Amino acid sequence: MRKLFKDRQALRAGIGVALLFPLVYFAMHLLGWGNDSFNWWQTLLAGLFTGAFFWFFTSSFRQFRDEDVTAGR
Repeated sequence: MRKLFKDRQALRAGIGVALLFPLVYFAMHLLGWGNDSFNWWQTLLAGLFTGAFFWFFTSSFRQFRDEDVTAGR
């Protein structure tokens, strides 16, 4: 888990996703294109979960980006 927290780029991206999710949802609602499927607190909670999910998988996959995965003989 400590390796995942050291990836600052993925951490910043996860925070960005966590902030953008509710902003986009509320903006779409203000424009009249919202679907009213969530309350305001559910939207904030979903944004946090989406940001954490994005951060976890992004930093997990970046651990293996420099490994050679070609078939060697």
